[in-house]
Amino acid sequence: MASKQAQRLAARQQLQQRMSAKAEEEARRRTVAWSVGGVAGLVALALIAWGAFAWLGGDDEGSSSGGGDIAALVEDAKAASTRCDGVEPSGEGAKGTATEGVTDGQPAQDVYLECVQMSTPDASATEDCMYTSADGTSPTPAATEPAAGTQVMTIVTNLGTITAEIDTAGAPCTAGSFTHLAQDGYFDGQQCHRLVIDGIWVLQCGDPDARAAIEAGTPEMAGQGSPGYSYGEENLPVEAAGNYPVGTIAMANAGAGTTGSQFFIVYKDTQLPADYTILGQVTEGLDIVEQVAAAGAMEVAVPGM
Repeated sequence: MASKQAQRLAARQQLQQRMSAKAEEEARRRTVAWSVGGVAGLVALALIAWGAFAWLGGDDEGSSSGGGDIAALVEDAKAASTRCDGVEPSGEGAKGTATEGVTDGQPAQDVYLECVQMSTPDASATEDCMYTSADGTSPTPAATEPAAGTQVMTIVTNLGTITAEIDTAGAPCTAGSFTHLAQDGYFDGQQCHRLVIDGIWVLQCGDPDARAAIEAGTPEMAGQGSPGYSYGEENLPVEAAGNYPVGTIAMANAGAGTTGSQFFIVYKDTQLPADYTILGQVTEGLDIVEQVAAAGAMEVAVPGM
């Protein structure tokens, strides 16, 4: 059996290969973008002609196309709404030794997101959303999202299952992003990478590259991953004491308009600048997060929230 040092080396090499592949893909996309520029004029003319037809000759059938899109979106979400049913927590994951005096770092208790699902959204109301692709070509969620009622988010972790009520009406673009990502298994297998146990009380997850970075022995690189797009904040609280109460699920960001897939779960009333979208509220399983908090944090250089 390979030693732990050999395993870490292999994981580090895999992470480097993954990052190198991402860089090569971005370079390829830029090359494609330059080649596409040569036909931009023809595309523009086609779009102008199409726009004139839509404005002058459009009919009722054409005007209902958005409704067809939202109906298809809801059907896709419905098909994926039970994808985690029957998935049981694995119980895997190590428990390391917390670093004395460290209040913000990697959780000493490993936390894996083993399966995440969102219930079917209510599209009786909709909202236009602006998702910005990081490179201009990476896919984004639909531009129009359901914006009514609530959804149930189920997070099966290695330690147990967490459920939350998602405020789809209050944060339709964020809920739409989670629905889009969850149905494709984006969160499955991820590792929560940050725990804060003093001043603010949160467990942060949602970085697709965190687990690879931690297993490669470079946990300081966790917290930088994204789904390939970003969007603005919504459903912000007021500036007040305890404006992120216990059980809140909110979105981490690196500044205005940089929200992606990273989120944090508040396990004790916390006051923060009112800059982080409130997505919903944990209804069951908060004790799992409290258990992780009790295990403490390990020292590591983690980018700020």
